[in-house]
Amino acid sequence: MQWLTVLLLLATAAIIVWGLGNAWLYTVSHAGVPPCPNPPSRNGSPPQLAVVGICLVAFAAGHFSARFQKFDVDRLMRDGERTPIAGWDHRGSGALWVQGVLLVFLLEIIALLVIEMSTLSRGVWPITYYVRCAYDAAGWPSTFTAASILFLVGRWFWPMRMSSGKKRNA
Repeated sequence: MQWLTVLLLLATAAIIVWGLGNAWLYTVSHAGVPPCPNPPSRNGSPPQLAVVGICLVAFAAGHFSARFQKFDVDRLMRDGERTPIAGWDHRGSGALWVQGVLLVFLLEIIALLVIEMSTLSRGVWPITYYVRCAYDAAGWPSTFTAASILFLVGRWFWPMRMSSGKKRNA
């Protein structure tokens, strides 16, 4: 099943690169032409509820795909002990790094919300207008790119835990 995880991650990376490539090509080929009206339309294709549903399914799929990951039990042993750790020990594991990245990501979201509030008070396009503009100009590529990012967040948000395992003989 590890091949499924690798395949899903490669597909996710391809979709993100495709979405970024589409955005870059549009920007280069339509220089000086606004891609959407001011303010951007709230209606586009696909419908907003479909976008939310697709993104939620991608987030859940990311979480469940983490269960297919292969764990090396020897790496989860404590020094000198022969029994696997009950639960997941964060010391010395990559999980601490992932949780640190998540903390930075959430702090970044807070900073973006502060920027959103300040731009709204000054009459400048807020961040949500750019998101709505991307949805208005290219609904499906924006949806697939957002779903791919949420798939990755779903994988990282809930790292798999190892339950207390069988005792190994020396």
